[in-house]
Amino acid sequence: MNDSMTRRGFLRNAALLAGAMSAPAVLRAAPDGYSGPLLVVLQAAGGWDVTSYCDPKGNITGERVINHWAENAEPQTAGNIEYAPFANNAWFFERHRNNILVINGVDAQTNSHSTGVLHNWSGRNARGFPSLTALFAARHAPTLPLSYLSYGGVSGTANLIRFSRLDSVNSLRQILTPELNPGVQGRYDRDPADVARIRAAHAARLERQLARPAQHPRARSNLAAYRDASAGKAELARFADFVPAADDVLPRVTVNEQVTTNLQAQIQLTIAAFDAGVASAADLQFIGFDTHQQHDTRHEPLLTHLNESLDLLWRFAAERAIADRLTVVVGSDFGRTPRYNADDGKDHWPIGSVVVMADAPAWGNRVVGRTDEGHNAVLINPLTLAEDTGGERIYPKDVHAALRRQLGIDTSAVAAGFPLADSQFDFFG
Repeated sequence: MNDSMTRRGFLRNAALLAGAMSAPAVLRAAPDGYSGPLLVVLQAAGGWDVTSYCDPKGNITGERVINHWAENAEPQTAGNIEYAPFANNAWFFERHRNNILVINGVDAQTNSHSTGVLHNWSGRNARGFPSLTALFAARHAPTLPLSYLSYGGVSGTANLIRFSRLDSVNSLRQILTPELNPGVQGRYDRDPADVARIRAAHAARLERQLARPAQHPRARSNLAAYRDASAGKAELARFADFVPAADDVLPRVTVNEQVTTNLQAQIQLTIAAFDAGVASAADLQFIGFDTHQQHDTRHEPLLTHLNESLDLLWRFAAERAIADRLTVVVGSDFGRTPRYNADDGKDHWPIGSVVVMADAPAWGNRVVGRTDEGHNAVLINPLTLAEDTGGERIYPKDVHAALRRQLGIDTSAVAAGFPLADSQFDFFG
């Protein structure tokens, strides 16, 4: 089997061998591609219930039930991380505890989906700021052809950078290798050697035009931009060797009676783009957490699939030898009420959590921020991170300020145009 086919089938095979020991990573990122830091932001859309996840809450005697699981179980711990004995949380937190920082008690200051997603993913509760992912891509890899990937959700760019959607593998492959016949695998409509000669002649013509001394500055600028875009096409053509064949793309999964998702295919394509060196950041979207009815029945499989997908992401990253470059941020619009409604669902609640992951970081196996037994945010000393009646609430802007510092964005020119309110919280210290 040639190298191209090995790459295409690799990610699917890795998923099928989910329970097996990982093989040594022998396939490396493209040598002339991007090799800097990487970011994945996973948006658990709709408002997740962190009291059944990373900020577990038991029931209070004499009060309305917060969680049905707490009627016969207690919160558990994996290392220093407390979690709810719900879904497959025990497996996930035991497996990944050293790679996790949990930030609890984050106050989104809203029960509105539109405001909640803006606040949590841009650090500001009004339009105009870019997402964390856009800032990261604009700071670290602004010239990559697919630097910022988005599969939906909040993807504001503030005109710093474009985002790209990878919705269809067949359409993507047709863009990457237009000389291929889309209907017959492996058949070319044009000889690849002829296409290469045409592209080389085109590039030489562009250089001759740029070299003309009488060229108008605006025309020269347009030609240079076109040349750079053409160079990006060459990088995209290289990406074709990393894209899985259509039959190897991980299928959509039915998670519960209301939700199907292609989250694992999003992960598969993102890792392929990272491995090819053509992307630096991605927004993944997992819709369905707005469980106003039958909360436990619907939320349990959602959290299970979320955990399985995060594990898949890290296994793929390890297999492709990029785990040490990767940071993953997981969050939602807000949390859910610490009580059930008349339909055994849970409604919107402004207090939530953010989970940050990396490969064996010094700041792993930690929980910062707190909520009380009724899942109300408590005041935290921003310097010591201890509970303090004279302290401050944690807001999304505090999470973003800390992430900007951690990701090397805070002092960049791109971030300077989008300042956050002062924050002293250092969650990663």
